[in-house]
Amino acid sequence: MSFTHDLAQIFSRPTQIVGIGNPLRSDDGVGCYIADTLAQQLPAGSPHAALNVEDVIENYVFALAAGPAEHILLVDAISGSGQTPGSLVLGKLRELETGGGYSTHKLALSMAAQLLEQQGKQVYLLGISAHNIDFGLQMEPAIQDSAAAVIDLLCQHAGRSH
Repeated sequence: MSFTHDLAQIFSRPTQIVGIGNPLRSDDGVGCYIADTLAQQLPAGSPHAALNVEDVIENYVFALAAGPAEHILLVDAISGSGQTPGSLVLGKLRELETGGGYSTHKLALSMAAQLLEQQGKQVYLLGISAHNIDFGLQMEPAIQDSAAAVIDLLCQHAGRSH
């Protein structure tokens, strides 16, 4: 399967895009940036929505579980993948955690995903390989480029408001 085919499958059902990260830790803020941008660009009345939860998904998990979305697409920086900074990974969160050794916001994210799955949600991860997650406000150029590409792809699949 291709990346765009997988996205089409995810967006074939109402999808909540959830940006995760810490915008004060350089590349780790990429998920937040993507969610904030999409929240402004997705059309009103769309079956898809975007939400920035920063690094506290546990504060939103019950609302996400009760919400209308059938699919939850977590967008987050990943480290420890050994991939080139800005590389993209997409798949079911559970499969990526067990098969790839990807590091995200481990414990809270795994627990949130379990709760969401218990409520019948399909949970996916769109990970962007980070280069620098030290304190800072600037994302690396490769991460910025990947963020722009992800925003364009997600808007193509979810519908753009303009």
